[in-house]
Amino acid sequence: MNNILEGLNKEQLQAVTHKEGPLLIIAGAGTGKTTVITRRIAWLLSEGLAKTGEILALTFTDKASHEMQERVDILVPYGYTDIWISTFHAFGDRILRENAIIAGLDPDFKVLTQSEAAVFFREHLFEFELSYFRPLADPTAKTRISHPKLTLNTPRILQLKPKPLLMTRLCKSWPSSRWR
Repeated sequence: MNNILEGLNKEQLQAVTHKEGPLLIIAGAGTGKTTVITRRIAWLLSEGLAKTGEILALTFTDKASHEMQERVDILVPYGYTDIWISTFHAFGDRILRENAIIAGLDPDFKVLTQSEAAVFFREHLFEFELSYFRPLADPTAKTRISHPKLTLNTPRILQLKPKPLLMTRLCKSWPSSRWR
């Protein structure tokens, strides 16, 4: 077990050996999040605090997911079998595919790419029962709205930054209650 905790700083050690309740790790790039998560998985297993089938580790990119899988495989003796290490998208896809019939979906459903979704949305927009949410401009403006919302930019903050004319119109017309 010593090699699991070796080389960790005080905060990383505290996160890896956290015992009570859920743990959320928020840190910037290059701060050792992947190291903490992979060593925490190994530590939980070595301490007998979790079984492999009780661990779920999610990340945003395929690259990070593969790196996490490789690191856990090295840290855990005899490898692992039931640990779910994947991207959020792959996890959602797996859950939907395993439960497609229960969810009322065709098991051979297809997840659309962003560009396919934009084309589908543009072609079928007026078939939806929408009044309040019907866009007045390009339906692909969704990404221009989503990004500021995800980065916690409110309309007031956005108005202080340079942006295209479309963003200015969206900021003025988008109700502030929708930014929460």
